[in-house]
Amino acid sequence: MAFLVTLRSTALGLSMLAMAGCSAISSIQTASKPLDTFELSPLPAGTVSVRQSRRYLEVAMPSATGAFASDRIVVKPTPLKIESLPDARWINDATEHVQLLLVRSLANSGRFALVTAAGSGPSPDYVLMTDLQAFQAEVGADSVTIVVRSTMTLLSDTDGRVVSSRSFDTSATAPDTSREMVVAAFDAAMTAQLTEVLDWFAKTPLR
Repeated sequence: MAFLVTLRSTALGLSMLAMAGCSAISSIQTASKPLDTFELSPLPAGTVSVRQSRRYLEVAMPSATGAFASDRIVVKPTPLKIESLPDARWINDATEHVQLLLVRSLANSGRFALVTAAGSGPSPDYVLMTDLQAFQAEVGADSVTIVVRSTMTLLSDTDGRVVSSRSFDTSATAPDTSREMVVAAFDAAMTAQLTEVLDWFAKTPLR
């Protein structure tokens, strides 16, 4: 009888080890599965008519909460809950992605002789600071709304003077909850905000 009990205990132990091994392998396979990567579009040249200058602009890395200092696509099913769009990521951390979209869009506009990201060019005449407050998909009862909200401040690099500051709040609705439609709505909301940013720069006098 003792032999049978021992044999059953051994078999149970081996079975549990096998299950644990399968679970570990499954976790590794899930972790190693590549996420689909998405990239938003900068504004092309000629989107907004601007007066050209010979000034240099540096675009600082946007400040944001930890949720946007990641490459995951933020989804908010409730105002206080943060999740990620399944199996999807941005090509860069969200803050860096917004910074590069600003650099490329402003460079394409021709408003400045040179536009660079912080630390990657010569000493600038102006610095653009961005506080990224929202860059997310908000889930409603029967719709998904993309919200992009930020406050941008243009500083004179020579004396730190605030040249101009403005808040931007744009949104777009995704027709369904598929990743492609959600990302397309992100692109629409970001395009609307970049257009407003360029219009702001077009109307801001530069010395």
